[in-house]
Amino acid sequence: MARTLALVLSLLLAAGVAAGDQSPLATFLLADQRTLDDTRELTASIGPRLTGSAAYERAAEWSAQRLRAAGLDRVMLEPFTLGRGWERELARARIIAPIDQMLHVAALGWTPSTAEGGVEGDVVALTDLAPETIARRTSLRGRIVLLPDGERGGTPDRINAARRELDARLRDAGVRALLSADGAPDNVLSARDRVYGGTVSALPAAQIGREDAQTIRRLLNRGPIRIAIELRNRITDAPVTVHNVVGELRGRERPDEWVILGAHLDSWDFSAAAQDNATGVAMVLAAARAIAARELRPRRSIRFALWGGEEQGQLGSSAYVRAHGSELDRAIATLNSDAGTGRIIGWTTPGRADVMSAVRQLMHEVLDDLGSGSLDRSMQYAFQSDGAPFILAGVPTLDLNADDSKYEDIHHRPTDTIERVDARNLAIGAATVAVTAFAIADAPKRIAPHLEPEAVRRLLKRAE
Repeated sequence: MARTLALVLSLLLAAGVAAGDQSPLATFLLADQRTLDDTRELTASIGPRLTGSAAYERAAEWSAQRLRAAGLDRVMLEPFTLGRGWERELARARIIAPIDQMLHVAALGWTPSTAEGGVEGDVVALTDLAPETIARRTSLRGRIVLLPDGERGGTPDRINAARRELDARLRDAGVRALLSADGAPDNVLSARDRVYGGTVSALPAAQIGREDAQTIRRLLNRGPIRIAIELRNRITDAPVTVHNVVGELRGRERPDEWVILGAHLDSWDFSAAAQDNATGVAMVLAAARAIAARELRPRRSIRFALWGGEEQGQLGSSAYVRAHGSELDRAIATLNSDAGTGRIIGWTTPGRADVMSAVRQLMHEVLDDLGSGSLDRSMQYAFQSDGAPFILAGVPTLDLNADDSKYEDIHHRPTDTIERVDARNLAIGAATVAVTAFAIADAPKRIAPHLEPEAVRRLLKRAE
């Protein structure tokens, strides 16, 4: 692999990577084998990093040690509270009438267990989730509900609120458990929540393979169908403390102003989560090492952050924004690395043409040489990763952008393994985040102002 990266480096240098003020930083990172080594170590030695689990806290300690070894001025484990700790133990289900057939199921995150030994019930496939429709149903008690495909609801907050209300209504109507069809073909399951927030939802709930859900619907067209399902999850009796990892390199002229470069450290538990998001973590660690090793520090400070609870709704980054609210006016920008290792395209600056223009003016030569010079202001993923709390606070935000045409093949699935990581794109991603963070921190003036609350509300409306 070292020879592969050396070849990549020579090709990029031949294409002109040596141009620009940040070229030594980029060149260093393109050849740095440790970025791939960190990805391999995090996935092999720690594995899945579910928020609130012992494995997540081991990952936090491991990351803190890496940042200290990089030579940062300070490294902190900053706590936040998770409503309940949750880990899956067992999930199984089968059709018991009119045929006998095993079903592919997995508990949805932060849902309760079924009664000991599981439950049985006739299946009801709902097509209308309106409260008045559910209130009129008299046939839900003791049933297992198959939810409609592709639930709608608007923004993540609205979807979350609607699901909580729906689950409470179904529980009160006597429903025993919920089934939600996965969208992936071939009965492949992708780990996900029922609701965000790290608190336990109202009903036992499982995702079920797409083809299995189709089988149930087909059988229901012929008559009643009965299934047995058992879901067993470990849930803590009280809230648990989770830690973000934050390291700071103090700036040479304006140390009280800062740029934050972050990635989420947590993952789901179906795999060691190499691209969601061990590679993002490794890019942040690589940037910390490379920038700290430079003789000249940037004008402003850079904070390197690894967040917990992203998969439960950006809990760690939201907690950071709340805890640091009194100094948030000195946050120049936040950069978020959560894109995997598809071809690195560049940066998205959600809704901010001014941020896009400033970064292009500041960085276009170096980023173009890296092949990551494309910039856009799409809102598509604006509120789906750890840039979201900073956007809501008005802070200029950049999300690393990569080709995601094959990302869903591994996203939250058992296939998200180290073998799927593209070492070339990993190195380019590390170089892109490092040179961009340094350039913004070292710029003579802020790249863009903070947005006022009314402007943030307009962005929210655009995302609906």
